[in-house]
Amino acid sequence: MSNDIENNICKNIPWSQLPSHLKQLLNSQKEYEKHILNISLKKQLRYRGNLVRQIFRDEEKYYELLVRFSMECLMLYPYHLADIIVKGLRVTPFNYYIDMLEELMKQERSYDTLPNFTAADCLRLIGVGRNEYIELMNQSRGLRGKLFRKPQLLSLLPRLPIDVHMEPWWRLDIGYVLENDIKFVSDAEKDLIDKLIDHGSQTLGELDHKIVSSLYKRGLVYLDVPITGADYVSVPPLQGFVMNRLTGDYFESLLYKIFVSIDEHTSISELASMLQIELDSVKQAVSLYCRLGFAHKKFDNVEMNINKLHPSWLNRANPVRQSPVTPLTFDSALTPPISPVPIPHCTVQSQSNTSPKTPNDSGARCGPRIGFLFDSALTAFLMMGNLSPGLKNHAVTMFEVGKLCDESLDSFLAELDKVSLLDSDGEGDASRFFAHAVHLRSTILRLRLLSPYGMDLLRQESLQALDRGTCERLLQHKYRLLLSMAPLGREGSLVSPIEPPHLGPATPEVNSLWFKLYIYHMSGYGPPSLLLTKGTRLKQMPRLFLGYSKLLVTSWLHEPAIISATSLLSINESLKYTPVIVQAYGTMSTANTKIVAFPFNTTKSGNEIQWHNHPAITNLSKYIDLENTCGYITFVNTGVIDIGCENHDPIVRLGKTTKNLDKNSGIDSSATDCKTTISNENFNFEKVDVNPVSQESEKSIQNHVPTLNTSDKFSPADELQSPNESHFSITPVKTVSESSPSNCFTSSDCDDILREELDNLEISNNTKCETNKCEKKINNILTSDDLMSPLDENISMFSIVGESECNDSSEQVTEEAIDNKIDSKNNNEEEWTLLECCFGIPLFDADANTHICDAIVQHLQNPENLPRIVQANKKLGDHLLQFISQCQYYPGENMGIIKRGFLAPLPKKCLAFENGKVNVWLGK
Repeated sequence: MSNDIENNICKNIPWSQLPSHLKQLLNSQKEYEKHILNISLKKQLRYRGNLVRQIFRDEEKYYELLVRFSMECLMLYPYHLADIIVKGLRVTPFNYYIDMLEELMKQERSYDTLPNFTAADCLRLIGVGRNEYIELMNQSRGLRGKLFRKPQLLSLLPRLPIDVHMEPWWRLDIGYVLENDIKFVSDAEKDLIDKLIDHGSQTLGELDHKIVSSLYKRGLVYLDVPITGADYVSVPPLQGFVMNRLTGDYFESLLYKIFVSIDEHTSISELASMLQIELDSVKQAVSLYCRLGFAHKKFDNVEMNINKLHPSWLNRANPVRQSPVTPLTFDSALTPPISPVPIPHCTVQSQSNTSPKTPNDSGARCGPRIGFLFDSALTAFLMMGNLSPGLKNHAVTMFEVGKLCDESLDSFLAELDKVSLLDSDGEGDASRFFAHAVHLRSTILRLRLLSPYGMDLLRQESLQALDRGTCERLLQHKYRLLLSMAPLGREGSLVSPIEPPHLGPATPEVNSLWFKLYIYHMSGYGPPSLLLTKGTRLKQMPRLFLGYSKLLVTSWLHEPAIISATSLLSINESLKYTPVIVQAYGTMSTANTKIVAFPFNTTKSGNEIQWHNHPAITNLSKYIDLENTCGYITFVNTGVIDIGCENHDPIVRLGKTTKNLDKNSGIDSSATDCKTTISNENFNFEKVDVNPVSQESEKSIQNHVPTLNTSDKFSPADELQSPNESHFSITPVKTVSESSPSNCFTSSDCDDILREELDNLEISNNTKCETNKCEKKINNILTSDDLMSPLDENISMFSIVGESECNDSSEQVTEEAIDNKIDSKNNNEEEWTLLECCFGIPLFDADANTHICDAIVQHLQNPENLPRIVQANKKLGDHLLQFISQCQYYPGENMGIIKRGFLAPLPKKCLAFENGKVNVWLGK
């Protein structure tokens, strides 16, 4: 509602014409006038032509209030009001920032409190950066040591502005000049002042550069950077930018929106139309870019304009900057001084290798490009690693601007070429910084040629700052194909429009934790997983993780972490603020993983597993198009065999039991109840029919193990049940004598008791050898360290040996053990299950990166395949949203309220994936 009020104020709608619902909200006209004054100050609106003129009668007092308000909020100097603030109040940009720094020093506030653009402007005008400010603070503390004296902080600050960069096409206008000021100027300076008073503003290139610089330092003139709707500008790698903090005010947000949208092939008026922002606001932002040196204006007929320049502009010296970008670790004491370098031949705009001189020179590069999406993690890798001195400058541009255009890629690739994987030896975890840089270079070189117009690098967080309609218009207008690095950060994913096609996460839900549960449920494969809602508190180890020593914990918007099972309760702190998913990740040690890129290469042969024939991939291919998209699938070996799920149902039915599902699906339950079983509190005892043994052996075992009865001796309530939480929490037992002993999960003493009962079995001499082998197998299974999770309905933890198994020879048992070891070494498919599926191009794995880039070049980027990509993304997004709805509501509830946005919906219920399906977790 506040946005509606702000929009009406900007449109100059008075109280009498305000909509009735806003009048009811504001309740009075005085309240509306307070909003008018507040918004006028925040947006630094001009007095004339706006509603503030009707409620604030004193124009001079309004501008004084505006300057004071902007200074207190650490906002940029209002350059668009310089004609009034400089001429009327004599507040120059230099005086404005000097007063701001003095106030900061009085309050002993940190330099980091200055917003990014404000700090960059202070550095440009005053020359006070991070290290200079710290030195000034140390000097001011020394002055405060004297009693009864207030420190004169103004004496510590510079008294004149430093040499600033000026462009010949800028305009010079007269400021606030007094008679006393005229006494101290030269005749040439006085003539220029008279010319400005008589004829108005002048173009800088036609004036003497030294005289202009002298008058500017005295504050007698001010500079104007004119921008029209027909102008074109280019954004090279940033120089002189300061990375401090964001304030989120109106103008700062506008600056970042235009940063990611602007390019040298789009005029200012076209940019304003595409962003649906007022043209004056866009011109004001672009003018500031050019003033700070973050953008360069492009011209036609540059050679003709050189002849009009004053001779002093041809031999001027560039202003010295101590550092192109001032990061947190910058130390000016370690930087040697640089002498000014004269420019023998100066053009109208600054020469740059990253941007052409004229629009006509780059007309052949104007067209739909390839867009490569990355996240802030990539820029952090490029900045944090000691990769290349010039690479940090490009990384700052990628982070702050949110885009690196094709015109800047040549210099970017030159810096990446200096990075080698050989330099990562001995770097430890930092070696991934080098890997990302090397693989990024090979990816750009390979995919840049897909479009004759080149490739742009886009930061997804910067695109999210745009509203959805603006983002879609921007992407459709400039790009024919979008590619994503993998994995993208979970802070929020790009909402892809129908066009252009996107080889990456189709929707925000695909890039969320929901997608893990989706691929697990649809394929029937995956490690035991538990998705806990925000506010949940664990009091004990969930039963589906019993037997695992390592767990993979992933918060909703953070990277996964491997923890010990004994430390599981520590996630309660994270659950206060965000949902968390916990997954089994190893029994004895951390699980092994395998990266498999898709589209799959079916021509590989040898001992390697044919991953495209894995049952999980076969099932998943029914719901995800793995042929017309690209990415990678992570398989994990947790130490527990995963043989999938029988009677797989792709629909999530919360609260439904297996028997109800069988009735609904028409499956005859009597056909599956042929096994001889007995219930235990945590285990399912199963009798396996193998080769028959002697009756004497069977009677001997039954006499010593009274709890093991045949199926015709107990009621149906004791038969094999679905391994859900209610079954494990309450197991029907007829009598105490018939109840089976507790297992090691509830008491370690029960293990010893069970071993003693089995060891004391008295078996006849003719079956003694066979029975000892049976006891050995049972004891091996009962070892607490080797126990698997009993919640897999297809894996029997205690297989009670029947008549036939006691006749097996010792050689057969030995051969079976040897075969199991051989299967383990040969990477049996059943030992590998799904862990993760990511769409895009990985930059951390060389083989997967090369495979996916080859697939994109060979067929994925073909025009006939682009519609298939759009169709596959739409199908997956709709089906995944339907899956989330099924996980959020019980059958019969209204599921139509879930809508797609920039962020995935949070879970409403704790969900567990086990036995190949997703269901509600009952807290046990």
